Amino acid sequence: MLSDRYQMLFKNLMGLYLSDGKPVGSSTLSKLPEVSLSSATVRNVLADLEQMGLLHSPHTSAGRVPTDLGYRFFVDSLLTFQLPTLGHEHAIRQQLSTDLNQDRLLQETAKLLSGMTGMASVVMLPSKAQETLQQVDFLMLSPKRVLMVLVFSDQDVQNRVVELEQSISADQLHALANFLNAECLGLSLRHARAKLMATLARVEQEHQTAELALLQSADALLSQQASERRPLMVAGKTKLIDYEEFADSQKLRQLYHALQDEQALLELFDKTLQAPGLKVFIGSEFGDDVYQSCSLVARPYTMEGEVLGVLGVIGPSRMNYQKVVPQVDLTGKILSSLLKK
Repeated sequence: MLSDRYQMLFKNLMGLYLSDGKPVGSSTLSKLPEVSLSSATVRNVLADLEQMGLLHSPHTSAGRVPTDLGYRFFVDSLLTFQLPTLGHEHAIRQQLSTDLNQDRLLQETAKLLSGMTGMASVVMLPSKAQETLQQVDFLMLSPKRVLMVLVFSDQDVQNRVVELEQSISADQLHALANFLNAECLGLSLRHARAKLMATLARVEQEHQTAELALLQSADALLSQQASERRPLMVAGKTKLIDYEEFADSQKLRQLYHALQDEQALLELFDKTLQAPGLKVFIGSEFGDDVYQSCSLVARPYTMEGEVLGVLGVIGPSRMNYQKVVPQVDLTGKILSSLLKK
């Protein structure tokens, strides 16, 4: 815990640093009207804050800047947020049409969030396992060769040619398709597979070899679909060029590659999924040195109370948390409400 004086000086230093990105010295702080302390007193306080690990000096006599721990303390304990107005919420809703399919809605949300914050936005797409099965069809190519077609709720269509050891008739195919559509339509991939497994056991007992092969292929396809890794959608990467922290072309290139690789971000998003609410990850908390000067503000989005994925923005640690945090939070809530509709 910091005393009121220490908190006041630290908060004023953060305000100056977030504004212009330059190390803040004791003389600069002492001249602020709200400080009213001598430069020597301020210098002693800053030295104490540095010993606590909240500040550090990039160069001798260059003033001080916040550490990752300093940013964390500021975000968690000292920050007051500028809540968006009803007009701002209405403007966001106007730009996100409910007529869009899920993928397009997520794409438009990513672009909108990047435009609002002036940073790169990142959206973890929903897990394939949360899709539902919408249609099952079988097309006979020959008595021992069948095209199986599965249609999913995100408008994805998967098909597979199944080679059979025994012939199957058109009536048998039609009956099997009708049965699967009656039993599995509208179910998540996990629940659809459970239904298939029960049917597989019965068909195997009845020695229906052709039907068994088709059901096994359908189960394999559902399993493959459900196990696909959740991809990340990134929008507005070029906006990072505008920040001094990424002025070095080599550093910016490494950051671009890291965003392409996705691994560190996926691990952070998995942590975000484990608990409700908005999260802020700063510098070393990414677990990757490439993101040392970055922060990520992220929150889950839901549909009908079920978490689908995560959206957020990534930018310099010296971002305007006061505005960015509420913008990400509001956008996530609006996205969730639109997906619900």
